[in-house]
Amino acid sequence: MTITAQDEISAFFAADPDVIAWPYPMYERWQAGTGIVRWERGPATLLTRHRDVKAVMAGTYPLGQNGYRRGRLAEATYARLPGELRPRVFTIMDFFSSFMSRCDGDTHTRLRRISARAFTARRIEQLRESIQRHVDDLVAEMTASAVPDVMTMLADKLPVRVIVDLIGVPQSDRDMIWDWSEAIADHYSLDAVVLERADRALAAFRTYIQDMIARLRTTGEGPELAKLLLQGHATDVLTDEELVATYLILLFGGSETTTNLLGNSFLALQRNRDQWDRLVADPSLARAAVDEAMRYDSPHHYLLRVALDDFTIGGEWIRAGDTVILLMGAANRDPEVFADPGTLDVTRPNRAEHLSLAFGPHFCLGAALARLEAEIVLSALVTRFPDARLRADRIEYGSSAMLRSIKNLPVDLGGAVRRNP
Repeated sequence: MTITAQDEISAFFAADPDVIAWPYPMYERWQAGTGIVRWERGPATLLTRHRDVKAVMAGTYPLGQNGYRRGRLAEATYARLPGELRPRVFTIMDFFSSFMSRCDGDTHTRLRRISARAFTARRIEQLRESIQRHVDDLVAEMTASAVPDVMTMLADKLPVRVIVDLIGVPQSDRDMIWDWSEAIADHYSLDAVVLERADRALAAFRTYIQDMIARLRTTGEGPELAKLLLQGHATDVLTDEELVATYLILLFGGSETTTNLLGNSFLALQRNRDQWDRLVADPSLARAAVDEAMRYDSPHHYLLRVALDDFTIGGEWIRAGDTVILLMGAANRDPEVFADPGTLDVTRPNRAEHLSLAFGPHFCLGAALARLEAEIVLSALVTRFPDARLRADRIEYGSSAMLRSIKNLPVDLGGAVRRNP
């Protein structure tokens, strides 16, 4: 049976396990010619070239951010859902539409300006000590385990601990918050059971934040971040619903994506042993390794946009209402930008030109925090466990082609620890 390009694309977006396990040969095929591919069954247009994805992110074309809720792909997807699921999906997606990352124009500018109060250089640097402490604790637990796993015992746990510190809620609530984050992240599968769990988690998180706001306004007691986000002039302050949405995007963006970054980075280095050994010999390369790992195997593979007007890109017409998919996972391996793109090289000169953290007005606010966490983790692993070896031949990924989520990374830590960082 011949597999057509349309079959291949459909299997990818359906998160076929065999297809999403290593999509890069497929991306290379899609980059042939203009690198602009029509997915007729979506319907959507895929952009795979670095220049096109970067230009869209820079705001060159009339595209809106919320392609998850608007546009022809969203309409077709919702039309295929059983009628009883649609209200639940719309409830979740309408709330997500208030995320800063899905807003345009003045609304995005206002929300980003306010949210940036959480990510000043001073605030991020203040987290360094607590991040190191969390890493030390988690590494100690992993070392004591008979079956250590870098994913479940370190990558899954660290980011939510860090983001809980940032948003100012008790560490005692972190497991509950992690469960909510996981449930909400799974909603992309559009499965009935998963959607119900995501809906309950979203309602619980909304109540949690609303109660925190009420206590803050009644007693003046509450997290510093909430106070910062609620302060300001009438035109420069978040509504209660916007604050809930901001907390959720901080939680989701600051935990889920960073978790994927940590797991993918460790896996990439283990599968490219020469690069792991380079870090063992020189742990100061850890920061460079983080960017190269994001280029090599992005934690977030695509974003959806919706055309607000007709335009052409790469000689292809895009009509108002069309869905455009930005494939950062492909753009990060564009041979026109990155020499020998399928090779992991932690000393690659232009490694930071990857688009995993976006570009332009929507560049990831938490980029510095994600990089700091990953740098500290990689430094700890290569210095404490230089002989660590992955104990899995096949890696299983989560049920999303968009989020590059690894389930397990069992590891042999290599016996005695050589040195502490």
